Amino acid sequence: MLKILHLIPYMHPSAGGPPVVVDHWCSGLRQRGVDATVLTTNAYAKDSEDSSWVSHYEGRFPIRVVDGMGPAGFGFAWNLKSFLRSRLEESSPEHVDLVHVHNLWSYSNCIAAKLCPRFGVPFVVSTHGMLDPNSLSRKAWKKRWYGKLAEWPSLRRASGLVFTHREEERLARLGADRLPPGHIVPLGSDAPPSEDRSRLAESFYARYPELRGKPLVLFLGRLHSKKGLDLLVEAFASVRKSCGYSHLVLVGPGEPSYVESLARRAHELGIDGFVTFTGPMNGDDKWSALAAASVFVLPSYQENFAISVAEALRMGTPVVLSDRVNIWSDLVAANVAIKTELDSGDVAAKITQVLGADDVKSADGIAMGERGRQYAIEHYNWDRSCEQLLRVYEAVLSK
Repeated sequence: MLKILHLIPYMHPSAGGPPVVVDHWCSGLRQRGVDATVLTTNAYAKDSEDSSWVSHYEGRFPIRVVDGMGPAGFGFAWNLKSFLRSRLEESSPEHVDLVHVHNLWSYSNCIAAKLCPRFGVPFVVSTHGMLDPNSLSRKAWKKRWYGKLAEWPSLRRASGLVFTHREEERLARLGADRLPPGHIVPLGSDAPPSEDRSRLAESFYARYPELRGKPLVLFLGRLHSKKGLDLLVEAFASVRKSCGYSHLVLVGPGEPSYVESLARRAHELGIDGFVTFTGPMNGDDKWSALAAASVFVLPSYQENFAISVAEALRMGTPVVLSDRVNIWSDLVAANVAIKTELDSGDVAAKITQVLGADDVKSADGIAMGERGRQYAIEHYNWDRSCEQLLRVYEAVLSK
């Protein structure tokens, strides 16, 4: 039986996309007879007594969570190195055939690069968009210094890098040179509940009855500055002028200070009564928000794959996204999404194009949503993603 260890600095759901990817990949690999396990820290959750997130994962695959310290994103833990070593020693009953490292700028990446070659165990790295030039420009001097001393040498020792799209690989090779071979593994989307879309939407309206019957402009994901939410709030002030009953719904967790800055800007623009912050929504609640939405908007400054876009497509909700979301060209070429520039005026124009005049959803928007649903079923599913990932492992191990 093939044994794969996924090493990631954090798995708490509030940390964004990488934990979602690892969750689906490990679950799918185990269904294919692969012994997939996770080693991580309690970063982003160490100050919370709620351990239900660990229980969720334990029902799907074996996971070891060690106590971390220091910056959450770095994922440092004193005993992480010894736990990894115990999986690499050939005499260990927990010995693995390959280590799959997730994220950059983390302690786990450093120890994998140090220990895996020593024990003759190959490792691959999923960078999750962190080599994008836009990402590298954030805290640039720290990344330049740390990259030269630790990150680039660590990456070059990997047997391969796992990207979600050719665009991610292209941008990564602009950001760093002499990288290992790349492998493309597109991500997927869950299927929405089997309930009728209108029934799912009713579940959302039951929680927010004041939004019933209104054209909803939806963002769903981590509320973070890179998502272009400053542009979206600015744009919505213009959308209100042509679509007077429209309402902006922002779904997801975020740093309180950043969420407060968005609320403050909405107040300055006079639209605070038409913007709702729901906080995180998961499971059926998430799908109910997508079902109720008239349009899903992601004007990100940088985005690797955007599972939330795949989910919106799967629900049949029209999508507006920036050309900094790596999959944008595929979606525009398939006529299942509309591209916007990183300009609040253009974001507003594209949202209004989908909503139509006088708050009546355009026929083009409805047709685009249906095309998007079919496209996502065919191209973005986790079964296909896991099959391709398994082929990457086999190719690496065959060498």
